[in-house]
Amino acid sequence: MPAPTQFQSRVSQSAVTIASGQTASGEADLGGATLVGVMLPGALTGTTVTFTAALTPGGTHNPVTGSNGSALSYTVAAGKYLAVDPALFHGVQFLKVVSGSAEGADRSITLVGKAL
Repeated sequence: MPAPTQFQSRVSQSAVTIASGQTASGEADLGGATLVGVMLPGALTGTTVTFTAALTPGGTHNPVTGSNGSALSYTVAAGKYLAVDPALFHGVQFLKVVSGSAEGADRSITLVGKAL
């Protein structure tokens, strides 16, 4: 019988930090992975998150939007895992997480990517 992990695809993890008093994280380089989820810290001030993307490292970041042109916005809670539709993030390599409120302390957020 095959091992359970034999059927799992490899995932990558990238940590970003939203500094105290700020709303946007530092930039993550997802490399060849597509975002599939976000692990939120146990303490999070904001109750929503959005994302911005750039074409080059340190480039101009623009909101990640859905097909209707509105920014993708997710209602979140501290200490939770946010699963996202990877189809909405295909082709995004340089990404920032944006909290709906200025964070009360440094917050480390883990982005989970998967080669699709």
